[in-house]
Amino acid sequence: MADLLGRAGYLDEAWDFIQTMPIKPDASVWGAMLGSCRIHRNIEFAEIAAKKLFKLEPYNSANYVLMLSLYAMSNRWEDVDRIKDLMDTRGIKPRQVWSWIQIDQRVNLFSTGGIPHQDEGEIYYELYQLVSDLKKFGYLPDLNCVYQNTDEVEKEKMLLSHTEKLAITYGLIKTSSAPIRVIKNTRICSDCHTAAKFISLVRCREIFLRDGVRFHHFKAGKCSCNDYW
Repeated sequence: MADLLGRAGYLDEAWDFIQTMPIKPDASVWGAMLGSCRIHRNIEFAEIAAKKLFKLEPYNSANYVLMLSLYAMSNRWEDVDRIKDLMDTRGIKPRQVWSWIQIDQRVNLFSTGGIPHQDEGEIYYELYQLVSDLKKFGYLPDLNCVYQNTDEVEKEKMLLSHTEKLAITYGLIKTSSAPIRVIKNTRICSDCHTAAKFISLVRCREIFLRDGVRFHHFKAGKCSCNDYW
């Protein structure tokens, strides 16, 4: 119930529900609350939920990453640094992120810090052209998805290296009309989610993406999750 209320934007009601639960809220309840706060960018409740989660699951990097995201969205870079310092103190490292796509019975893996794909140059060239086309249709890169306090040009470059973007772009290069199917091990960021919607519209391609949270079906500029994930 807390998850349903929170995702619908009723964060006050979700908070009241949690406070009146007959049993003590566990990590799944606070995690749902934190996820809802990410969707609706509510830092006040997010900080409460995160504080609980940092005690219940002190080594779950996903909770820290969500708070990094929220603070970055609000340009609260001192808080971003504080969370990073807390992660360093506890020896917590973000999970290695990877996405893969199967082309002609061959699995192509794209990962952070991994071995570059053999067609990396071609993929980035196509991706630059693709983003240029998407912007003509209204796409605006979500720079809030970059947790480094740097200039906008550099942030936009960083967004291009997100593994799901690379996998989707490779699918566009290697297939002509078939749906693109990608699997990612972590939650898709809001920028890649928006980009995938625009790609499905501009390139007239269906995209199926299974991330670490749920299944997404992008078609004609929309996603099956209705932008709640």
